[in-house]
Amino acid sequence: MLDRSLVGGAVLDGSELVLMLPVLDAGPRLSAYGRVARDPAPRVATLTDALPNLRDLRDALGNALDEDGAVTDHASTRLGQVRRDLRTRRKRLVQEFERKLTTSEADRLFADRFVTVRHGRYVLPVRAEARGRVRGIVHDRSQSGQTLFVEPEEFVDANNELVELEREESQEVTRVLGELTDAVRVHRADIDVLVEAIGELDWVFARATLANRMQATAPVIDEDRTVALRDARHPLLVAQAWQDPSRPVVPMDLILDADRPLLVITGPNAGGKTVALKSLALLALMAQTGCHVPAAAGSRLPAFASLHAIIGDDQSVAENLSTFSAFVKQAREVLAEAGPRSLVLLDELGAGTDPDEGAALARAILEALDAAGALVVASTHLEPLKTFASTYPRARNASVEFDAERLAPTFRLRYDVPGQSYALAIAGRLGLPEALIERARGHRSEDAARMSDLLAQLDEHARREAATARTMDAAARETAARLAAAEAREAAAEARARDIVARAKTEATTLLTEIRRTINTEWERLKKNRTKPALEDSRRRLRDVAARILSVAPPAAPAPTAEREAIVPGARVRADHLGLEGDVVSVAGAAATLRAGAVTVRVPVAALRVIPATTATEGRGAPRVPRGAPSAGGLGAISGPPVRSVPIELLLLGKTTDEARDIVEKYLDDAFLAGLGTVRVVHGKGTGALRKAVRDLLAAHPLVESFRDGEPAEGGHGATVAQLRVS
Repeated sequence: MLDRSLVGGAVLDGSELVLMLPVLDAGPRLSAYGRVARDPAPRVATLTDALPNLRDLRDALGNALDEDGAVTDHASTRLGQVRRDLRTRRKRLVQEFERKLTTSEADRLFADRFVTVRHGRYVLPVRAEARGRVRGIVHDRSQSGQTLFVEPEEFVDANNELVELEREESQEVTRVLGELTDAVRVHRADIDVLVEAIGELDWVFARATLANRMQATAPVIDEDRTVALRDARHPLLVAQAWQDPSRPVVPMDLILDADRPLLVITGPNAGGKTVALKSLALLALMAQTGCHVPAAAGSRLPAFASLHAIIGDDQSVAENLSTFSAFVKQAREVLAEAGPRSLVLLDELGAGTDPDEGAALARAILEALDAAGALVVASTHLEPLKTFASTYPRARNASVEFDAERLAPTFRLRYDVPGQSYALAIAGRLGLPEALIERARGHRSEDAARMSDLLAQLDEHARREAATARTMDAAARETAARLAAAEAREAAAEARARDIVARAKTEATTLLTEIRRTINTEWERLKKNRTKPALEDSRRRLRDVAARILSVAPPAAPAPTAEREAIVPGARVRADHLGLEGDVVSVAGAAATLRAGAVTVRVPVAALRVIPATTATEGRGAPRVPRGAPSAGGLGAISGPPVRSVPIELLLLGKTTDEARDIVEKYLDDAFLAGLGTVRVVHGKGTGALRKAVRDLLAAHPLVESFRDGEPAEGGHGATVAQLRVS
């Protein structure tokens, strides 16, 4: 898009230009982020400091285009005027057309009562048989031919004016898009800088995100050719564990240095030898592309000039290469290129030919790579190479651990201990007949058998030592975890106790305030209007507020079984969660009707506690009612919906005055009970009838302290803001 903008006279579409807004918006956000991140990440701040400020271009595009790329009315004064004229003329023309559809002859002349558009002009659907009675231009016909879409001749000039305005609108839109394209062209260099910087920052953030997810660390770049990766994990296996947590990654230590640059890894098939080689290679490459590595903190890696790997079978019939010849070809290339800053990985070294000659060749290759100064990791099954790694001063043995009891690898890497291949044990585990395995054991040489027994004894000893160490570590960790868990439980219990006490106090205060406010309000209302309808209205309001209070009140602890059984009509009981004490009127299932003075409520039986006859006091716990207030005995059994949140704004647009009065009356009650001090009623301007009806109601309503016109930001004369009498 930027390249096309460079062409002289080019005009980009709005849908293309709007794509620049997220890029231009990213600049200021990244600059602000860089200022915050300057201390922990000064190099990121350096990148964000260099971001160009393209606020003028962003404002120009944002003011001229909507989110879909369409040019808005605000793009230019002329465009706004043309579109206003278009809307006015279209509305007027449609009204004229619709008048023709309401004449006495409309049913005989027109197939339908609607105005439509054909080829950019407004037309009417005329019956084919009435064509001669409607003079005008036919622009289209229906598929059946029974309807003609006719532009009456008296509307031709008006349609022409519309077409001319639409053409002017199109020309103005093209002019605006041309100006925006020119602005992009002027800022092309700055936009290029912004895009490049965002790409660089995206690369930084992507690596940081990966590091967080892999729990990776920044390796120390070592100048002495030392590889010391602790708890290294293969990055692809880590990613695999995200999808399947049941397959955890076993970490391993990978150690190499300039004094012992040759590491020979032995052990069983499928034990992790190749994974060790690939993990080292991938972590080295990650470090050299600026990524953190999935290894323990403090891990060290040198900066390699080259990395060579011979992993897998590269035989090719087309190139006349066997497994061994393909290996020799690759080894020749590695020997020619490897140097002091090289890492060389050799998998299954010496395989594919006679074991004795293959081992001799492999040893010579390792010595040549050592002479070249490379760091080398090789895996093999050849016994002579195990001996070489044990006797050559610049080489080191390592092995992947194998659990002889389970006949399964553990995927752990052990140093200075050669490993067995366990080929016969693994073959038996994979299904070969036991008799065949025993015959194979009889064919082994005496020296190989003794070596195997010796290595097995060493493996067993090492396994027991490792198991003992793991048991002790686990016991120590378990003790520490139990202590921490106990301390955490104690702290959580204390916090919960404090929270329960605080919430109980708050809820009690809220309930008491709600009861007092409602009774006082209804008393004030009844003092002004003691009619029967007013009394019934007050009873309804008291029932509503009582139901809401009950719905949020915390249930009392269940009474003992003996006391619940004693709750019968006439029993003296107490409802602690309501603070009421009274007589049971009736019991129905799990609920009972309780009369406390002038108040009658329905409560769960489990929330009632029987008061012994010696301590019962008539009327104790009944809520206080202002002196002279009418009885609330008509409340009856209280039940109701749970308290819901009440908005601070009520929309009445489109409502009649009668509908609005009922809605506002209910809304003021809900807002008062919710404790809202100020509410806004949006009624619009219109004819003013709805505004007058709302204000008349507010002026006479006992819950309204005062009201006023809305501020410009609140809707002006189209809204009324009321102050409620909420303490």
